Amino acid sequence: MKTIQAKPITAENFAPYGFIANITDPSGAYGMGEAPSVFHRDMVLVPNASSAITAFGSLKVDKREMVIADAEYHSYAMEVMMPLDDDMVMAAAPANGGELELDRQEAFLVPAGTMVVFRAGAWHGAPFPVHHNGTVLICLPERTYLNDTCKLLFTEEQKIAITL
Repeated sequence: MKTIQAKPITAENFAPYGFIANITDPSGAYGMGEAPSVFHRDMVLVPNASSAITAFGSLKVDKREMVIADAEYHSYAMEVMMPLDDDMVMAAAPANGGELELDRQEAFLVPAGTMVVFRAGAWHGAPFPVHHNGTVLICLPERTYLNDTCKLLFTEEQKIAITL
């Protein structure tokens, strides 16, 4: 089984797959109002090809062995993930028309509160919590999981272990 090392996520190293925003630390974002209540607006804008309603949900993920065993992509939708209560490792591979290039898989260490936006077509999967079972905020156009998801299950030889 191939092994890859998770690297701390940055705007630069994640750019081929989408973009990130530290929602819990809005330094530099435009703020409206004054303490004790400051609103940081429009920190992340996620255009989607459809006019579907944006749906917010949660993904509960158990701490488990960090082995990439599957991946998915959406042809028309960008997917937003934000770890809420633990740092998580997220894997990604480039959008390239639907053929997963296993040798181009990368893993990123994503701090809790960092919003990760996967561009349409970028391969990704369920994150791996670092310390304990966790929760991920998921934002997708309504029903994307039924009408715009291509999922690939890996063979034993294709699985990829992740180290920190």
